[in-house]
Amino acid sequence: MLVKILESELILPFEKLRAWLYRSAIRAYIDKYRRDKHYHDLLQKEFFHQEHFVKFDDKSYQALYQAVADLPDRYQLVIDLYYFQEMTVKEVAHVLGVSQNLVKIHLHRGRKHLAKRLKEKGYNYEDF
Repeated sequence: MLVKILESELILPFEKLRAWLYRSAIRAYIDKYRRDKHYHDLLQKEFFHQEHFVKFDDKSYQALYQAVADLPDRYQLVIDLYYFQEMTVKEVAHVLGVSQNLVKIHLHRGRKHLAKRLKEKGYNYEDF
């Protein structure tokens, strides 16, 4: 808002400056509201359809979710962020505040634990 005042070539008397500031603030709010409403409408229209659901939302993945939930916390969190939230190793490391190498180690060990637990329950890799 201050930038608008400095960039404008209008020379307003002091008593009219207050009204101009209010009017500018109201216009800026209305513009932001319209942009946000348009963005919200796009989200509703484009992303919340049945065909856009993630394949892991299917009930047949319940055993996988349970096996991930049974993992130790350090592996569970990394696997959830990497596979289900679709973050990169770099993003996971940034979110958790650890090194990328530690994320890779936890992913590797977590996958091994997960495969072992699923195998104990009678599932194969092809089941998921």
